[in-house]
Amino acid sequence: MTVIPTEIRMLGTHLQMRDLEVTNGRSATYLEGQAVPYDVFADAGWFMERHASGSFKKSTTGNGAVKRLPLLLFHDKTSFPIGHAEKWTHDGGLHGVWKMSDSPEARRAADAAESGDLVGMSVGFIPVQAPVIETVKDWNPELGPDHKDKMTHVESRLVEVSLTPAPVFADAEVSCIRTAYDIQERAQRARVDRRSEADAWRAYSAGLKST
Repeated sequence: MTVIPTEIRMLGTHLQMRDLEVTNGRSATYLEGQAVPYDVFADAGWFMERHASGSFKKSTTGNGAVKRLPLLLFHDKTSFPIGHAEKWTHDGGLHGVWKMSDSPEARRAADAAESGDLVGMSVGFIPVQAPVIETVKDWNPELGPDHKDKMTHVESRLVEVSLTPAPVFADAEVSCIRTAYDIQERAQRARVDRRSEADAWRAYSAGLKST
């Protein structure tokens, strides 16, 4: 028999960190990452669990939902958030951009992420639709994943995202950390690259016309 909790937490992958704007003499740090992958099963102990593609989309769009959702440490709802969400995308998983606060806890978390000590991401959520459960005849968790029921969440409401050092998914790790990141410089490089491509195309076209 599978027990469905009212709030579940799962971990995701691919955390990035970067510095963008400067306020009060201090660079504002942004984290980028995948809070949870879609259509990937994870071992939840008594059963296997996954989130269907786009299952968090409704709760992360519209009505100011994006910036209301906090970034926490270890799902600790009794402490101040260390940041808040700025952007969500849903390409293969729930991806987000979080602006870190200027608190000592947030700076410590950012330092830990940069050093590789705090690289996992985890979501707190509440199912909106009843999950789809596939049962197995020879259910016995002691025998491994093939002998566990499978639960798929079709739609869920995202409550928060947390940083954690103990990800459930094997690939829940930092993919890139960027500090002192200048987004304007990056945009300028992109404009230069586009101009170079345009110049090359014009030269190529002129060569065709002259032959």
